[in-house]
Amino acid sequence: MRTPPPAISPFLAVSALLLLLFATSVAANGYGGGDGASSGPKGNGEQEGVYHIPAYEKPVKGLDAGFYRKSCPEMEGIVQKAVRKAIRDDYTLAASLIRLFFHDFAVQGVDASVLIDEPKKSEKYAEASRTLRGFDLIEKIKKEMESKCHATVSCADILTAAARDAATAVGVPYWPLRYGRRDGKNSIAAEADLHVPMGGKSVTDLVRFFESKGLTIFDLVVLSGAHTIGRATCGAVKPGLCKRKDKPALLDRRYGDFLRRKCGAGGDGEYVELDGETPTAFDNQYYKNLMHGRGVLDTDQKLLLDSRTGDHVRAFANQPSQLFVHQFARSMRKIGEALVRTGNEGEVRRKCSAFNY
Repeated sequence: MRTPPPAISPFLAVSALLLLLFATSVAANGYGGGDGASSGPKGNGEQEGVYHIPAYEKPVKGLDAGFYRKSCPEMEGIVQKAVRKAIRDDYTLAASLIRLFFHDFAVQGVDASVLIDEPKKSEKYAEASRTLRGFDLIEKIKKEMESKCHATVSCADILTAAARDAATAVGVPYWPLRYGRRDGKNSIAAEADLHVPMGGKSVTDLVRFFESKGLTIFDLVVLSGAHTIGRATCGAVKPGLCKRKDKPALLDRRYGDFLRRKCGAGGDGEYVELDGETPTAFDNQYYKNLMHGRGVLDTDQKLLLDSRTGDHVRAFANQPSQLFVHQFARSMRKIGEALVRTGNEGEVRRKCSAFNY
C-alpha cells in the first residue's frame, strides 16, 4: 500500500508557483529569450528593475538553429527516426542515451569524445564508462548521415539531438536545438574517471562539479531526476546500501531489505530499477521516492538531507510532474551548450568512433 501524499507546506506551494511562472515564461519567450523592459539606468550602465540574462543562458557563438538548413536539411529527421525506432525496440535505451550525453558533457563539454573507440585509452574504456550504452546507435546514425551529407554533421551534434529525441520519446517536452558543435580531438580514459560524477560523491562534490560547468544547484537536482527511468547495477548500488544500513532517514528498512536480497541473489551484474514505482514513466516519482528513503543510489538520497538541495527535492516531490519535466528540458538544453567547441576548435569526424587522420 502506498504512503498517502503529505500535506503541502506554504514553502512548497510558493516554490510550485514560482516554478510554474518560470515555465510559463519559458513557453512564451523561449529559453533565455526576452530582454525585458527598462525602468531606469544604473550608474554602471545597467538597467534597474530589469532581468539580465545570465551568461550561460545567452546564445553560444557558433551555434545556430539553422546551421544545417542548407547543408543537411534532413539531419534532425534522420536522428529522430533512428532514435524512435531504437526506443520502440528497447525502452531502456532512452535512459542510456541521456546518460551517454551527460558523460560526454562531463569531461570537456559535448564534443563526442566519449564515442572514440581506442581500447584502454579513450573515455569509452574508463571505469566511469563501463556500463554506458548507445554507441552502436550513434555510429549507425552517423553512417546514414555521411551517405546523405558527407563530412557535414558532427558527432557532437548527432549525440545532442539523439539525447533530446530520447527524452521526448519518454514524455519530456520538446526543446529546439542550436547546431554547429565540433568534435573533439582527444579522448583520455583517465579524464573520464577524474571528472564524471560517480558513486560515493558528496553533495558538495556534485555542487562543485555542476558549478565548474556553468550550471547551478537547481540544475543538479533537476538533472538527477533523470533517474526516474533507467537502471543501475548492483555493483553501483551495494556500497551505498552498506553506508545507509540502520539509518531510516537515508534508507527505508523494507526497501533496503529488498535491494539486499535482489543484489545478493544476482551479484554485482544484476540490474535494479532506479525508480521501482514507475520505472517506465518520466515523472516526479524519483523525488517522491527520496522523500520515503527509497533512493536506490546513496548520492541521490543525500540530496534530500542537504540544505542546498533538499528544498528543491521536496518541491518537485509535492507538485505535478509537469513542473519537473519542463525544467528537465531546460536544463538539458543548458548542458548541450556548455563548453562546446565551434568553428575551427575541432573537427567533423567521418566516423564517430575514430578521429580523422
